Amino acid sequence: MSARVLVVDDHLPSLEAMAEGLADEGYDVLRAGDGASALAIVREQPVDVVITDLRMAGMDGVELLQEVRALDPQIPVLLVTAHATIDQAVAATQAGAWCFLTKPLRLAELAIQVRNALALRRLSRPRGDQADPIVGRSPALTRALVTADRAAASDATVLLHGETGTGKELFAKRIHSRSPRARGPFVAVNMGAIPESLVESELFGHAKGAFTGAATDRAGLFEAAQGGTLFLDEVGELGGPAQTRLLRVLQERVLRRVGETRDRPVDVRIVAATHRDLSNEEQFRRDLYYRLAVITIELPPLRARPDDVPVLFAHALRQACERVGRPVPQVVPGVLERLARHRWPGNVRELLNVAERVAVLAADDRVTAADLPPEIGRGAEGTGASEALLGIPEGDFDLTAWLEGLEESLLRRALERHDGVKARAAASLGLERNAFRYKLKKYGIEE
Repeated sequence: MSARVLVVDDHLPSLEAMAEGLADEGYDVLRAGDGASALAIVREQPVDVVITDLRMAGMDGVELLQEVRALDPQIPVLLVTAHATIDQAVAATQAGAWCFLTKPLRLAELAIQVRNALALRRLSRPRGDQADPIVGRSPALTRALVTADRAAASDATVLLHGETGTGKELFAKRIHSRSPRARGPFVAVNMGAIPESLVESELFGHAKGAFTGAATDRAGLFEAAQGGTLFLDEVGELGGPAQTRLLRVLQERVLRRVGETRDRPVDVRIVAATHRDLSNEEQFRRDLYYRLAVITIELPPLRARPDDVPVLFAHALRQACERVGRPVPQVVPGVLERLARHRWPGNVRELLNVAERVAVLAADDRVTAADLPPEIGRGAEGTGASEALLGIPEGDFDLTAWLEGLEESLLRRALERHDGVKARAAASLGLERNAFRYKLKKYGIEE
């Protein structure tokens, strides 16, 4: 079912332009020519987002915002005006507006704001335990999810490759839960956390007396995962002897406990993960690499999916607030913009920590930049910060060359964010397609 968007404006051409543009985006659009009519619609039927002009006869946009929030504080309200002032923007934000847009509207910008507002509204609703823990729908993430779901139906070995904090264990659990082995155990182990002298015993088990301290027979993690999935995180940390044993298990489907002479049958699916390029590491066996990388899935870093950041942060904040027992505060749009600009070197794990911090430290019912860690919250305030953010050289420099370098970087980043789709990349920069193509040709950017 399409999301329902209510558009309110007493200027008919503006009303129709917004309504038609949003209808083209696939939304179920309702129209109202004044605040009173809009409020009657909200009272009578469910509405997911309200977009209203600020200046209207009778009930103005801020008054409508306050009435809508009194009926349902979870409905995002976007305010639009042709005569914006700083005081009006501040008043609108304080009244709880999702964002404050100025005319003439860019439909691409309006669509982005509506999409983000809808995503946050969905995540603010209680959900069952079966909700998908992998949040986001960026093209890079979607590709990885599609591959994971296809791989799940088979029994093939999967190698997850991605930076630390990109959610490799969540992907492994998704593959297990959607596989024929879903009723079997899911056993996860981080190979980097086990001392090298104990790795073989932990994975394959040992016989009584196999080494000092082996007082009894002990099954390993492979046997614990029998009939299910064994997730080997940071598999690149395995030493040579353990690699040899693992290769034999994958080839022969049997294991031999340390200190034993008999083989035991193994019925376990392997999902491995690493942040390293194992194909180019001399210390990692090539034959083992090919056994593990039957299906390789690249997990994108968070900086490659900035459109997912607002939704993911809202999801993480809601969960963090549930843990500490407080209502979910409203996130000011400016905060979401700063979060989306952050480079996230710690990826999703870093974002989860930021959400936890906000849930604990935010003193008000609104999240502002002051509630974020300093490296995110300070943004680009001040001349020095702005220069550092833009990478402006000190002293004299060639302004034309520097501006061209910045433009080329932005073009490449837009293409990367939108997976090489030129029309979407051009729209994200506010450029016409012909102008975008000209600039690509100018800088020799082919894809």
